[in-house]
Amino acid sequence: VASEAGSRRVLIDRMRVIAHDDGSLERAVELLPSGPVTALKLPTRLGGGYLFYASNRGSAQLWRAQGWLAPLEPLVQLPSEANEITAGFDRLYARLSHSHRLFAIDAQTGAAMPLGPLPAASAYGQLAFADGWRAVVEADLRGLLVTFDAGATWREVEVDARPTSLAVIGGDPAVMTANGFYSVDARGAVTYRTLDAPDDVQEAPARAQGPLGRRPLRAVVEDGWPDSSTTAVVARGGALARVALRDGTVVDVAPDAYPEREAACHAIRMGASFGFVCGERDGATTLYAFQPPLGMRRLLRFDGPRFVSASGNGALVIRGACGDDRDAPAGRAYCIVAVDGSTREVRVRASAGDVGVERVVALSDGRVAVLSPPRAGTSGQLTLIKGSDVTSVPLVLPGKPRSTVRDLQRGMWLEGIEEREPGVLGGWVEAGGPIVGVRIDVKSGSVTAGAPRQDGTGALLSGRFALSLGEGEHAAESTDGGMTWRSIELPERDDDTAAPRTRACGPVGCVFKGWIRVGWGKTALPDDLAEAKPPPSLQTPLRAGSPIAMRCEALGSTTPPLPDRPSAAPPTRPAPPAARPQQPKETASSAWAPFRNTLPPTLGADEIGLDNGAPYDVVTVRAYAWGKRGADWARAGRWLIRFDDRFDPDGGVRSSAVSASPWSDEASAAEALGVVSYGSASWGGYLDPGGRAALTHVCRGAGCSLFAASEGLPVLPLRDGAGRSGNFLRPFPHGAVRLGETWFFVTPGGSYETVTLWRADLGIARQLATYYRPARTSYGVDPPRLVRRALGGGVGLLISTAPDPGVRAGSWHVLPVDRDTGALGEAVPLGRKDLVDTPLDRCHPGQDGWLLDTGLEGSPSFDLGGSYPSVDGAEFRLRLDPGVACVDAMSVRLQGTFSKVPERQLDDAASAIPLAATERATGRRWRLRCEPKDAAR
Repeated sequence: VASEAGSRRVLIDRMRVIAHDDGSLERAVELLPSGPVTALKLPTRLGGGYLFYASNRGSAQLWRAQGWLAPLEPLVQLPSEANEITAGFDRLYARLSHSHRLFAIDAQTGAAMPLGPLPAASAYGQLAFADGWRAVVEADLRGLLVTFDAGATWREVEVDARPTSLAVIGGDPAVMTANGFYSVDARGAVTYRTLDAPDDVQEAPARAQGPLGRRPLRAVVEDGWPDSSTTAVVARGGALARVALRDGTVVDVAPDAYPEREAACHAIRMGASFGFVCGERDGATTLYAFQPPLGMRRLLRFDGPRFVSASGNGALVIRGACGDDRDAPAGRAYCIVAVDGSTREVRVRASAGDVGVERVVALSDGRVAVLSPPRAGTSGQLTLIKGSDVTSVPLVLPGKPRSTVRDLQRGMWLEGIEEREPGVLGGWVEAGGPIVGVRIDVKSGSVTAGAPRQDGTGALLSGRFALSLGEGEHAAESTDGGMTWRSIELPERDDDTAAPRTRACGPVGCVFKGWIRVGWGKTALPDDLAEAKPPPSLQTPLRAGSPIAMRCEALGSTTPPLPDRPSAAPPTRPAPPAARPQQPKETASSAWAPFRNTLPPTLGADEIGLDNGAPYDVVTVRAYAWGKRGADWARAGRWLIRFDDRFDPDGGVRSSAVSASPWSDEASAAEALGVVSYGSASWGGYLDPGGRAALTHVCRGAGCSLFAASEGLPVLPLRDGAGRSGNFLRPFPHGAVRLGETWFFVTPGGSYETVTLWRADLGIARQLATYYRPARTSYGVDPPRLVRRALGGGVGLLISTAPDPGVRAGSWHVLPVDRDTGALGEAVPLGRKDLVDTPLDRCHPGQDGWLLDTGLEGSPSFDLGGSYPSVDGAEFRLRLDPGVACVDAMSVRLQGTFSKVPERQLDDAASAIPLAATERATGRRWRLRCEPKDAAR
């Protein structure tokens, strides 16, 4: 519900409705789809009007309309449901339900668009666009950003509390927090305001309701009578009002039409026109005739409550005498009011058990018909009274169907039988579930029954009109007294406890379940309440691009295959030292295995060795620790870490220097390395893109110990500011770089919505910065990775942005990081993630750029010069800058054996890109030189 200009715009049960302040209603012609539907008012910069979108069954359908009730213009159907749609500067943004990612749409055509003026980010949280120039956006890692130039530039919004939402307040973008909000004005000033309402603010007084209540249309349907094809008249609270049936507008009102303001008045056919029966609770009953143009004329008044039945032809039957009947003779009296207003009395005599079952009707020819319904053993009769002449005609029930005959014999013949046409009566029989409409020929007594209608909810009956709600959404109506039924479809609506509980039908229509149904029969408009035309499905043809294709020549094998068995000492099982009175530990077992094709360190005769690692990870790592059995390993123990640079075609095995053991004995070393069978530990490593250093880890549960390993340098254990070494969270993949003697690495923060950047100097790590991620998108976004400049001293966070429409691959951007504060700079575009249509050359020694090891989207292909093993795991060591890309080296894994041994020794050409191809089964690494295929590029 949205209020605008004194009216409420409502989406309810697939319909668009305007509820005006005067109680009138307007409804759109078309029906929206089933399920949740949301409306968005579009700003003038996007063409104005409204956007309606429905999300169900795995898709989102969008329509535009120039006004709330205007015809729906199909816009587009998205291939995923949408949680929300936001009006941006020049396009719409839909947040897809399955991934929470943003999708941009042209507001006029529905075509897919790039995310456009939004700041570069892997994901986005909330968005708030104040106008065509100002907006606040929650960007992944970068936090809250504001623009004042329609997205040409973005700058950080500094707030002291965690934002809960974004909004537009007073025309300015605002950042909502738990206790207030930060407002950003047009000059860029950020002002904090609390949410406390001022004491002097008072609510606007509620609109005073007129005599017809909050909804005049409902009043006229319940108790009114149509006086034309477009209006009806109703009497309420002493006033007589004429109401438009199109929208419920009060066209005219006579405020003092009758004195009984507390009486309930109901319109019936009376005389040549219609009138009203007005009754006060336990009080008087007054009959009024309608007097054009808008007046009431009193006909009769009774001091007590009276039952009044319209005979359908303008005559009335009133139960009781026409005057004071205290001294009336025996029998049940009825006051007959003729069409001309004259009155007379008839009395019905019957046994005590039959009094009250008769139904009395005043006929148009002046006679009075008294119907005695069928009873057990009798078929009933019809008695006709004309002056002193009394004749009787037995009722002749239909012979079949037998079920209908049984319903007529056992059911209750309801009050309100009327003369439908001269000489023909009509009424209703309720048979304990089924309802049956009947017609009775006055001359012959012949009874005709319509088709029974089963309705456990109870049908709404009013003369010849009836509405059977039935079960579910399908109902039926009858306008000929139940002789025929016409199926109708009801709107979908759950039970509403706030809706009026009254149900009623009359010549104007019906009210039920909070609904107002105006009129009877077919709809006035042929397409009224028709389903909205479905929008076209989104079609975004992919723009073909040439993937990277390399032609390579083998230069020879650089590493031998793995040996059949390790040529090291047999495994040993160190025993815990006796000085440790802890519970007994399981003894350790170590394979003392080679690392790739490099043998483990040589053990002395009295030394034992322990080793563990990650031989199957992308970055393979192995740690070795050894020393004399039972000795003090803090003085005599040694250890080192080996890791592999998979991009190095000359072998790639890197090794730290032999370092002093950080453990006091072999049992502690076995536990730390994860050699023992309990307390499983996992090893891993993060290779600096230079290939000469790696940040390794061994993790148990959520806690990890980190070790910095650089080629030829001692292993450096990392500790936090408190001196602890095993409480780090596992860094993100590709989440570590070495800059000089300093390591930078990124880990998850204390929640799924944060990322922590660490800086480690001389083995002491400190948290440099914490970055926030949008709450709803943190699960589906690629983790950030660290990169560094190849030659300079820059560090950055590499992020991936969504691909533009028609493109398979997204793009890389780097967020430069201040090495001292962790502050992020402006995003620098580095190009598409498939490098399609980007010239690829070998990097020359003095070329700088952002250095990273990565795979490429788009399935690069490699021609290995006549050898055809299956190639997978292709990666590139790149140096990237805006518009520039070069390759240091490439690596692939071979499923099978490389058989194309070069016939002659080839040189590594200066322009050729080196390729390291490693056989998965044997570990043998081959050196190749490659160049892009010009034809394929």
